[in-house]
Amino acid sequence: MAEITEARQLCDDLAAHCKAVDRCLIGIEHEVFLFTRADHRPLRYAGRDGIRAVLEAFQRFGWRPSREGERLVGLTRGAAAITLEPAGQLELSGAPWADLHGVQAEMLGFRRELAEIAEAMGLGVMALGFAPEWTRREMDWVPKSRYRIMRAYMPRVGVHGKDMMTRSCAFQLNVDFCSEEDMRAKFRVAMALQPLVMVALANSPFADGRDSSLTSYRHYVWLHTDSARCGILPLALSPTLSFAEFVDRALAVPMYSVARHGEHLDLAGRRFPDMMRGALVELPGERPTLQDWKAHLNTLMHDVRLKDHLELRGNDSLSLEYSLALAAFWTGILYDRQALAGALALVADCDVARLNQLRHELPRYGLAESERIPVAGIYAADSFPQALERALALAEAGLQRRHRLDAQGQDERRYLRPLQAVVALGRSPAEHWRSRYHGRWRGDLGPLYERASL
Repeated sequence: MAEITEARQLCDDLAAHCKAVDRCLIGIEHEVFLFTRADHRPLRYAGRDGIRAVLEAFQRFGWRPSREGERLVGLTRGAAAITLEPAGQLELSGAPWADLHGVQAEMLGFRRELAEIAEAMGLGVMALGFAPEWTRREMDWVPKSRYRIMRAYMPRVGVHGKDMMTRSCAFQLNVDFCSEEDMRAKFRVAMALQPLVMVALANSPFADGRDSSLTSYRHYVWLHTDSARCGILPLALSPTLSFAEFVDRALAVPMYSVARHGEHLDLAGRRFPDMMRGALVELPGERPTLQDWKAHLNTLMHDVRLKDHLELRGNDSLSLEYSLALAAFWTGILYDRQALAGALALVADCDVARLNQLRHELPRYGLAESERIPVAGIYAADSFPQALERALALAEAGLQRRHRLDAQGQDERRYLRPLQAVVALGRSPAEHWRSRYHGRWRGDLGPLYERASL
């Protein structure tokens, strides 16, 4: 593989991933917690009912093992993968699909397979943004060399990095771009509108066995992980953003590691430009490859990140119906030219400083009090609910114009309905769980393990 010696090569690689409009696809990444049904404890990696045993069980459905050395750390099947987050959170990295009907079929199939395995092994599955009771000490670490490096590095740059790694789960959506201009528009809209659905679908009100007083404790944790690579990326709001500007920004972020001989070499804090000059003491004279660059881009963990596609990363893990609703929201806005233009108008005067301030305040807001969320200088709307309703209308109209029909003749708008119902009710999933906790559950989190399933 060719060596990387100039930033121009990195810009060219991003540009090479521009897709024709009719070839733009949709992919999801969905993380869940697994636990023992008998006592609601998180799984260890090893053991008869551990994470490794779960991966082994998946192989009877045609999944093929992925290993680091002799350690089983993931699975692949076609263009899809099952991977492990640092404490064994199970992630479906879905294949790219032309429409949401394909996404739904894939997620339903994964849920059926996981449910069969969980039933046989006495396990439960929980789709929440943050572990409601487990402490950091209770979490077992997956034996991946990259996670060992991150585990040592995180305390140097933030106070909640290890909590992010071990006790959080997310839902992410991957979308393509058609040109540098299209990338700029989608990046801006996705970054600026992210707070709307982060509030509407917040899903982690509990931490350490109690009500955290936040609607998304996961959002709070991410804000205190690593300011160099998390939260809002101001550059994404630039009206002149180019591939070259993004590459320069990415090059300024410290590295974690590079993969060599089946293991990750610790380069935490080192600089990618130094490696491009062959000046790293750990790898004297060696220059990076495009694979090293792609791995570096994966360490940029902003609410939206750019690599060979755009990855929207802001939401807590959700049930299947809410996951599809979120995917429908973004598909309708980002994959319809008229809806994207309307969204650009909605965020035309978005002030980066105010958006960043809002992002830091978001974890404490719910839909029930969304009238109080300050949106002046961010959205061309009088209130947060108005901005959310306008965005939902854009998404619905975009999905209608896409006119992608399933076997029953229904278009993709049907997937948006659960999110529309949440907004109409004025209560996010987190607020629903909180009302149960303080009401019929009488302060007992036990029922949550059965109710908050995939």
